[in-house]
Amino acid sequence: MSTDSSASSNTGATSNTGATSNTGATPSNNGKDVSLGPACLVVFVFFLVLLCVAVAVMSFMLTGNQGKRAAYALREMLIPWVDASALARSDRDVIIDDLQQLAGRMEREELTSRQLTRLGIRLSDSVVLQWGVVEDTVRAAKSSPGLTETEKIDFQHTCDRWLRSASEGKLTMTEMEFAFQGVATKEPKSGRLTLRRDANKGPSDEALREFHRRVSAIVEKHSVSDEPMDKSVSQVFKGIIEDGLKEPAR
Repeated sequence: MSTDSSASSNTGATSNTGATSNTGATPSNNGKDVSLGPACLVVFVFFLVLLCVAVAVMSFMLTGNQGKRAAYALREMLIPWVDASALARSDRDVIIDDLQQLAGRMEREELTSRQLTRLGIRLSDSVVLQWGVVEDTVRAAKSSPGLTETEKIDFQHTCDRWLRSASEGKLTMTEMEFAFQGVATKEPKSGRLTLRRDANKGPSDEALREFHRRVSAIVEKHSVSDEPMDKSVSQVFKGIIEDGLKEPAR
């Protein structure tokens, strides 16, 4: 009898211990693990907010300095490029003065980001700043003994129409480089077009005639007016700046 009672007592103890063990695990979830999903979601949202704030701050810093960076580019790169160009000194001085004034406005943050973008597009692809090589080519044609007086007059007139097409925003850099393939070279670093000079001589008469044919084809393609051009290179350039500063109507 004493043996059975002892066994029963031991069995009850074991049973109670197991119950206690189960109760100590996860009493409210019937033995299941607590989900970490909500906590992960909170952490994810927190870091997403931090990322958005960081992007906003970076955007503000970049746009806040956009005008000053543009002014630096004008003063340190474009103005020296123009000063070393083959443009006539009178046009060169006026263009540099316009660029200096524009750089001042950029530095004072007077321009919107849209204006800066429009100006950047127009200045980076401006054929007018390359017009010194056109003037050199016209001088070469006028001084050539192999061209007739009629050819020389027509040469000047066609190049005036070409300047008009540039002032109207029709002439592209690709077209300009195509026209100059036989009479000029492009400097690899600066991108400046310079008149070919072989043995201290300018382009041949045939090369000048081919240039004239190509320019004539370009102005005819763009239906450029045949009226005399009444603007200088610097005046055309000023018009390009004014067009870039215009805020498009909404």
